[in-house]
Amino acid sequence: MSQALTIIAQSPQRSLTPAAQDNARDQPENSGDLLTRLIDWFEEAERASYGSRALSENDRDYLNGVQWTKEEREALRKRGQPDITINKIREKVSLLCGLERKARTDPKAFPRTPQEEERADAATQALRFIADDNSFSITRSSVYEEMLVEGYGGIEIGLADDGKGGADVTLTHVPWSRIWHDPHSMSADFSDARYLGVVIWMDRDQLEEMYPDADPDVIENTFSTTTYGTYNDRPDSVIWTDNRRQRTRVVQCHWSDGGQWWTATYTKQGFVEEPTRSKFKDRRGRSACSLILQSAYIDRENARYGMVRNLISMQDEINKRRSKALHLLSVHQVIAEQGAVSDVDKARREVARPDGYIEIMPGMKFEISPGGELAAGQFQLLQHATQEMQLSGPNAAMSGTDQRELSGRAILAQQAGGAVSNEPLADSLRWWSRRVYEVAWMAAREFWTAGRWVRVTDSLDETRWVGINTPVRLMDELAQMPDAQRAMVMQRMQLVPGDPRLQQIVRVENDITDLDVDISVEEGTDLPAMQAETFQTLVQLASMQPGLIPGDVLIAASSLKDKGDLLARMKAHQEQQQQQQAQQAPLMAAHATAQVQKLQGEAAAAAALAKERQVNAVRGVHDVHAQFSAPPYGQPHVAPDVPSQMDAPEMSPEMMAAHQMADLQGKHAQNALTNAKAAHAAMQAGHEPHKAVNTIASTHMMHHQMNQPQEPSNGT
Repeated sequence: MSQALTIIAQSPQRSLTPAAQDNARDQPENSGDLLTRLIDWFEEAERASYGSRALSENDRDYLNGVQWTKEEREALRKRGQPDITINKIREKVSLLCGLERKARTDPKAFPRTPQEEERADAATQALRFIADDNSFSITRSSVYEEMLVEGYGGIEIGLADDGKGGADVTLTHVPWSRIWHDPHSMSADFSDARYLGVVIWMDRDQLEEMYPDADPDVIENTFSTTTYGTYNDRPDSVIWTDNRRQRTRVVQCHWSDGGQWWTATYTKQGFVEEPTRSKFKDRRGRSACSLILQSAYIDRENARYGMVRNLISMQDEINKRRSKALHLLSVHQVIAEQGAVSDVDKARREVARPDGYIEIMPGMKFEISPGGELAAGQFQLLQHATQEMQLSGPNAAMSGTDQRELSGRAILAQQAGGAVSNEPLADSLRWWSRRVYEVAWMAAREFWTAGRWVRVTDSLDETRWVGINTPVRLMDELAQMPDAQRAMVMQRMQLVPGDPRLQQIVRVENDITDLDVDISVEEGTDLPAMQAETFQTLVQLASMQPGLIPGDVLIAASSLKDKGDLLARMKAHQEQQQQQQAQQAPLMAAHATAQVQKLQGEAAAAAALAKERQVNAVRGVHDVHAQFSAPPYGQPHVAPDVPSQMDAPEMSPEMMAAHQMADLQGKHAQNALTNAKAAHAAMQAGHEPHKAVNTIASTHMMHHQMNQPQEPSNGT
């Protein structure tokens, strides 16, 4: 027997903690006639849901291509008309199920206070571990398909002993055909239901094996009587007990009594598992039912139904008009006077043949009327029905099968319209997923008593370990300290190797027993057209003016599935670059100072050189003037006037000092520049090992990705 159909036979409500054992000894109110009341509830649900369950089964038949009744097939066979089935319903349901699988995301827990941010990340990883451990994404898709077809579905949350004094949280899919519920419930999430339940068929030996503590008289009385019902088994048996195969129906009921949810398992003759309190709680700490259900639509009679129900009439029209049109093209009507042919049956056969030959009596009326005109009318109505089916629910543009030549903007608009029409069902699925995660989180808080490690692998194949409720010993805490601090603490506490105090628990890492978080379940893009158009606009702006749109903004606006991880890596890389720039800031400042000093020295040297050239120019002018002022030949020579200090060819002390100062500043600047370059080269040499390690790691990752096929992301 599959796990999904034996969830009520696995004793999921057995106590795992002393507190749960104390609660299990309590009895619900009015427990004297409890069995009779539970049986009446089940039979009431059976009678009230007979019609709606028959319609839901018919919806599943239409999805599976069973769209003609036996009577219709027999009538078509006698008429010679083909029973053609063009299953448009399967296309619609497959498209919506594919969109749901494409939009899968992992849950995320948000802290309620700033101090709990780190523990909230551990809560997120715990929820993702529970989901992956139970293959919740596959279960969720199965429930969504049942919501689309039969109208409702759900799971059973249970507990399994982990061998460490605690329990693992289990999530088991319950087929819709095994679910029964309060017929007076009007809420899509069954929040107003007084009772919910599961029913299965079980062999006698299985019943005795699964419930060894059950009263033997109850089991004996169960198989000694025969009662009737409508929850038939696969062999189309409609009885409570099948004495020929020694099989009986076993019912599990969850009901609310005095604000507390209870669970009991019973047959028609008595309990096989006594009533026990529910171990599960909702996000507010109140008692919760372990059976979490969700429906798509509800009519005025409180009957649940899915999307398929509204497509059946259009599907019937498509099938029948296509069949009728083909039949009209292959048959002919004959209008003849009595006695026009000698053998009427032979004439019928000849008319049906493409090369038929018929002899008629002269002067008698015999006309053959083809059915082409009627077939053309049927084809026109068929095209109209097909267009109506395409416009209902998800359209062809969402699946990329629209054969019309449409512009890109028109395709995006059609995809957006189809996505909007699917949002009510998507909201129902999100709300159901959130309720499952909330109850699972509260169970993990209570029953994950022992520490455990959760392995987290992101979409970029990076693995890390997150400890939850992990006890930290004193030796572990000392190992994380720097050497100097560890030596000081050990000296202060007078610790020596082998000291028993090193094994003492000093704290619990990521303690979730008292952690309150807000759980969010996000889907993929609700309006892909709007997002694609926004992203395209940003890309155009970025190409027109480089640097206007930052790279992280473009990634956030894109439809990349792993953009969250990419943004986190980009942020970490930016922080690393900022740290490196902060470390290099003093060297860059020293280098800039050296450059300024060098420029100042060169400017001072240039000024001194210009002063020297000015003095030389004055001296040259004075010499020329002296030559022109000399007496004529034969006259006594008169010495020229001595030039002033300003015009002296020799360099003044101030000029010499300025010149020497400029040379000195230039040398200092050159030395500072040399030192700055040496320090920068030393730092670059220190980064070379890290660059080499990063290069080796990148090469290894590329080699790993090239040698292994890409696997689908599990979102763990």
